[in-house]
Amino acid sequence: MESKRAILVEPRRFEFEVADVSPSPTQVLVKIAACGLCNWELNHWKGIITPYPMRLGHEWAGTIIETGREVKKFKPGDRVSVLSLQGFAEYSVAEENMTFALADDVKLEDGIGEPLKCIITVVRATAPEAGDHGVVLGCGPMGLWCLQAMSGHLTASLTAVDVDENKLKLARKFGATHTINPKNEDILARITEITGGHLADFVIEGTGRPEMLEKASLMIKYKQGRMILMSSHEEASRNFDFRDMVHRGAKLLVAHPAYSLDQPDDMRRAIENLNLGIFDMSEMITHRFRLDDIQKAFETLEHKPSDYIKGIVIP
Repeated sequence: MESKRAILVEPRRFEFEVADVSPSPTQVLVKIAACGLCNWELNHWKGIITPYPMRLGHEWAGTIIETGREVKKFKPGDRVSVLSLQGFAEYSVAEENMTFALADDVKLEDGIGEPLKCIITVVRATAPEAGDHGVVLGCGPMGLWCLQAMSGHLTASLTAVDVDENKLKLARKFGATHTINPKNEDILARITEITGGHLADFVIEGTGRPEMLEKASLMIKYKQGRMILMSSHEEASRNFDFRDMVHRGAKLLVAHPAYSLDQPDDMRRAIENLNLGIFDMSEMITHRFRLDDIQKAFETLEHKPSDYIKGIVIP
């Protein structure tokens, strides 16, 4: 099968090529319906992670059109979410054990399961308990999905923090019990008030801003409160004073993919939750781009407009 695909050939420049793709005996060939744009890929786009050329796209879903002779679980026509690279293309292949069936009522563009897999990793690292007071810093797509995943975990409070009132409105829709806009309120004073002086059992840092790390540490309760780093930090944190965390006996967990003991199982859990409707994709995808417009897609990802939450490429 001939497939057009995007190649990042140097910082901030894509080119296209046409290549023949076919599945090995253990693979499926998928017609890609949508591939998400991930902030992590800005590291490649900006030249922070090299070498070039490289193929990007790890958040994709589509329809199987061919299976390898050893594939047992899937058949042509099955709608799937995939844990694999090279999704900015018309067609791509994936191993059977990295392919997950979508429910009939899940739209294909909503089936971009890899970021939801990362949410499962974050939630499992956070380990919310009944009666916990939790804080999510940053209401981008990952922060909003975290709220959805944890809203039914019997937390005493689940507070969302962002400077965008529209995102805070979505946070309340998706499970936040309280919201804080730092433009209008002092975060620490408000967290102290919400928790009755207990402070946060866990804080999930999803802004990617180094200056937020120290602020987050001050929100954590004494005796094994948890700070979970969810966002990727493009800039080095050179001034994070961890001494207060030492004083509090706090835990710092970096819940990125490498933290997961079993990424395919986290993906399985994510797709199960998506199929059950626990992850609400409505209002999350705000920007859609054709494959031919992938240059514009990444320029938009780098310089997000005010209404941007999640972008996808639709081949």
